[in-house]
Amino acid sequence: MPEWWLVALASLAAYRVTRLVTSDKITEPVFERLRWWFERRWFRKHDSGSDTDWNSKLAYLLSCPWCLGFWVCGVFTVVLSLAYGLDYPILTWLAMSTVVGFLGRIDGD
Repeated sequence: MPEWWLVALASLAAYRVTRLVTSDKITEPVFERLRWWFERRWFRKHDSGSDTDWNSKLAYLLSCPWCLGFWVCGVFTVVLSLAYGLDYPILTWLAMSTVVGFLGRIDGD
């Protein structure tokens, strides 16, 4: 399989995993509970919160396609590098995370 095709498929798969965590209705009960657990933990450590959506960085990470997509693509890149020996893993990681971010923006959720 050509490397470009492998990276394209991995980008789409990473987008799907990112969407499962950030906005899909089927996994919403699990990840919404996890986000609120991180948020309550943050409130126990701090006096008050701000007026942002999520005060906890981990809760925000689980709700942001650009943020989570970056790390999901990092995991995918490591796995692809170990399995197939990618030539430029850092460039692949950054390019894949950009594709995931743009797909998330196009999708609009």
